[in-house]
Amino acid sequence: MTFELITHSYKQHSEDIHGSTQNSFWVIDGALPLNTVNNTGHYSDVVWMVSWWQQYLSAHMEYMDKSIVTILEEGVVAMNKAFEEYADINEVSKLDRASASIGVVRINGDRMECYVLGDTEVSIKTLDGNFETLIDDKIEAFDSQVMSMIYNNKQRASEIAFNGYTKEELDVLRNNRLKMNSEDGYYILEHDEGAIKHGIYKEYALTDVYSTLIMSDGYSAIYNKYKKYDLGQLFDACEGEGLDSILYDIRKIEKEDSELKIYKRLRLHDDATAVYMNMQA
Repeated sequence: MTFELITHSYKQHSEDIHGSTQNSFWVIDGALPLNTVNNTGHYSDVVWMVSWWQQYLSAHMEYMDKSIVTILEEGVVAMNKAFEEYADINEVSKLDRASASIGVVRINGDRMECYVLGDTEVSIKTLDGNFETLIDDKIEAFDSQVMSMIYNNKQRASEIAFNGYTKEELDVLRNNRLKMNSEDGYYILEHDEGAIKHGIYKEYALTDVYSTLIMSDGYSAIYNKYKKYDLGQLFDACEGEGLDSILYDIRKIEKEDSELKIYKRLRLHDDATAVYMNMQA
């Protein structure tokens, strides 16, 4: 097996992160709280959170006797304990909590295990040339409400109130965030241990898989939003040109649409992270 990893951010501290152990790979895409809050005293609570998970997964993903779900559930408990140094999580509202989507792939014997929580994507190319994608698209449906507001408000530039959003947009974002980890909302990685069981889990026979791609939504935009490639072409580009070439295309498209007039999105640039694995190399 061969693999390649990439992450890129225009911010000083990325809210995306990728990681690997001998037999596992993951991508975590963090989301800031929707209020000006910093409980941990680090650069931001979301940077603290993704860094914490990076260390935890690096230390625990090789426990093959434990399921990915169990490892993540135990991780939430351990994270909450670590967070106690800064605040009582029971007193921190959903609007003030950092959260993240996550995609994990683990080779366990002759099986490949895949897990997704949120809109981080795991896509698989099988040996017979078929494709399958694991992703929870509920977040996209919520985000589309705000994107419509962004693209229909001609006075928007003069109405920005917080973190690049208008007050009306923030109201919708905050209403949606209050639905985090609820049945009528969406499930995501944060301080709620019960959310983990709502992730998408699937196993594949390792001999049936040609290659696998884990992407944050800032990277997967190249095919599902910007339409530079279809999924098959994206896999071909990963194998033939490499992840950096694709990232170049992403940033070029975003720069050319700097006024957000062509492609609907919440921000000019998103953090972009990917892991590509060729299982047969």
